Formats: sequence, C-alpha cells, structure tokens
Amino acid sequence: MTIIRNKQGMTLLEIIVAVAIFITTMLMATTIFKDVVEGQRSAIAAQNVQESMRFVFEIMSKEIRTAQGAHSGINCGIIPYYKVFNTENAGEANPYEGHELYFQNKDGDCVNYYLLNDALMIDRGGIFGTTTPNEVKVSNLEFNITDDVVDAFHSVQPRVTIKMEIEMAGGKEIHKQPIVMQTTVSSRYYE
Repeated sequence: MTIIRNKQGMTLLEIIVAVAIFITTMLMATTIFKDVVEGQRSAIAAQNVQESMRFVFEIMSKEIRTAQGAHSGINCGIIPYYKVFNTENAGEANPYEGHELYFQNKDGDCVNYYLLNDALMIDRGGIFGTTTPNEVKVSNLEFNITDDVVDAFHSVQPRVTIKMEIEMAGGKEIHKQPIVMQTTVSSRYYE
C-alpha cells in the first residue's frame, strides 16, 4: 500500500484571494448589520415621537371638545370672529387658518395654544405651560377652523384641524426624521 501524498501547498496568490474574499464578505455583512440597526433606531425614535404626540393630541382634544361659545366683544384677549374657536387672524384675509388657537373651555377659562421655542404651549386662564415633552421639537403649527361667525345662525358644527411637524430633539441627525401629524376635533357646543 502506497500513500499518495500531495506535497504541493497553497500558493501565496491563493491565500491572498481567499483572504480578500473573506474580508469582502465580512465588510458586506457588517455594513448590512449597521444599516439594519440604524433603521431600527430611526423607527423606534419615530414611534416614540408619535406616542408622545398622541398623548398631547388626546389632552388637546378633550379640552377642545368641551369648548364653549364666544360672545360679542373682547373674549380671551381678542375680538372673536367665530362662535367657538378663533385664531389670531380671524376675520382677516384667511380667517380659517392661524398659528394660535383661542377658545373658552368648559370652566369658562380662556385657552390659547401656540408655538414657542419649538414647543407647543398652552395658556389656560393665565397659567402657562408646555404640552409637549422636551425630547420632541414642534414646528409648522397650524390650526384650521370651521365654525359659524359670532351672532350668525348655527349651521356648521364647530371643528378645528390641528396640523404640526414634529421630530426628535437632540440625538443623531439620522434619527431626526420630521413627521407631520394632523387631527380634527369637533366641539360638542350647540346653541
């Protein structure tokens, strides 16, 4: 019995090709893994922002639903144009749209929602506060109103459409993907 032995080893070129293929495969795998992790972080950040804003929208919706009618004369620091909801430019060229919302809540307190330093603020009867968490940055706040004018026949169910652009504050730039959220809330006010 003779044993056949191959006395030839691997050449330097074969080793270099094998190492190059291994390195290329590892780089592709780590790049794909990194992209998946970054995508997951972005999705989690967007989900956290949306969850925080759902809570804010729910708080605002409860108060907006129970808003009371405005009366002629100065009401909540402005002259009301609409029966229930008003903006800072009500009665002007585009009275249906504004960046501040004014109304009276169920307790008769004047409520004002507005944007200040990338946060959604509230002034409720002279008590000021933020409604958005610190980790959320709000921009492009817009209120669209559908309502009857003061002293007019009641023909429209008063409602407000709230639209804003939000993103995470701080963190990496890749996770700051702006999200536009919108909701419409109708008042339960009837004459």
